[in-house]
Amino acid sequence: MHKLLTKITSNTLMRGSAIVFVGSMISNIGSYLYHLFAGRILGPVGYGELSSLISLLYIFGVPMVVLQTVLTKYFSECKAGNARGEAKDLYFRMVKILVKITCISCIVFIMLIPLLGSFLNLTTPRSLLWIFLIFVVSIFTAVNLSVLQGFQLFLWVSVFSSVGMFLKFSISTPLAWFGVEWTMIGTGLAAFITLGLLYFPMRFIFTAARKPFPLTKKSLILFSIPTFISLLGLTSLYSMDIVLVRHFLTPQEAGLYSAIATLGKVIFYASSAIVTVLFPVLSERSVKKEPIGKIFVVALGLVCAISIGITFIYFIKPALVIHLLFGSSYSGAALYLGYFASFISLYSLGNVFVLACLAINRLSIWFITVCAAITQIVFISFFHHSIMEVISVNIGVTFLFAVSAFLYYMYSKTSSIQSA
Repeated sequence: MHKLLTKITSNTLMRGSAIVFVGSMISNIGSYLYHLFAGRILGPVGYGELSSLISLLYIFGVPMVVLQTVLTKYFSECKAGNARGEAKDLYFRMVKILVKITCISCIVFIMLIPLLGSFLNLTTPRSLLWIFLIFVVSIFTAVNLSVLQGFQLFLWVSVFSSVGMFLKFSISTPLAWFGVEWTMIGTGLAAFITLGLLYFPMRFIFTAARKPFPLTKKSLILFSIPTFISLLGLTSLYSMDIVLVRHFLTPQEAGLYSAIATLGKVIFYASSAIVTVLFPVLSERSVKKEPIGKIFVVALGLVCAISIGITFIYFIKPALVIHLLFGSSYSGAALYLGYFASFISLYSLGNVFVLACLAINRLSIWFITVCAAITQIVFISFFHHSIMEVISVNIGVTFLFAVSAFLYYMYSKTSSIQSA
């Protein structure tokens, strides 16, 4: 046991993953308690509406994820060069730009509210306004988190992951008794409080003497655009199916699908701790020209182990899991749980390859994620007569996605060795 602990603490990936994993598990417990209570309070129809709004937030949140990914890479470069003053300059430049962008995007989003409300069959389209406000707060939260991730302060990342979910559960769940809109209001308030608290561990860059960060528009665009497209595809793959199910299937079926989607994503969230640590570590090693193969294989093995373990449980005891977490009104979802877990497992493996490629500047991976996302949307638009039909499309698309991402990673690795 002592040797195992020594090995974990001496390995950057293992140590960071362990810290983030604990925080993400606490956060996931809070998340599933939130969904458990919200699902029971709102019922299948109301919970289906809430899930479609959350999925829409994921899709609108792609710029946030892209921003966090791009800035994490740049802040990891600052860490590699011990350049806190440059990190301070980058931070304030980004905040200034984002304030201008959010003001403009607010006007556009308000104009889209009637259209989106009609497409999702929302009882209260005004809920979409709260979605946008949550998105704005999340954008600035992403900037702060990218600082912590880039400087590999994973303990603080873990702490705020837990704190944010605790606040969301504590505030939003009681408000669920007043309907979907009030649930979203509670979520927005929790996000705002979390943003304020995040400034505490960031003091180290505010006290540094500001120095210009060597960032040109060309280098930013060359990295940001393919990263944006890649992450847009990734987000679409695990979000658009819920939105399309909400549109094509009955409210009851959409509610059941939302339940299995919530449980299936346990796999992705459990393995995301490894990817959260892997990205800045690979980025830093890439800058320093250090080998990445061994640490990548360890990360991939951990994701595989988590995915297989949870999927196995979902196949052998689906009814128990559904009844325990969502109650008897969702019993019809048990039939699909293991299959949905297979879809998310394949997605999680592909996700590792995509983010590894982005970390080492193999940016053409965007083409694979976009093709997969478009294929999923097209096929679900034609094949949506049942929940199982939608899941079958998801499994087929993500299988091809994971294999393609693997082949691209191996090709990139081989070509980089040859060029060296």
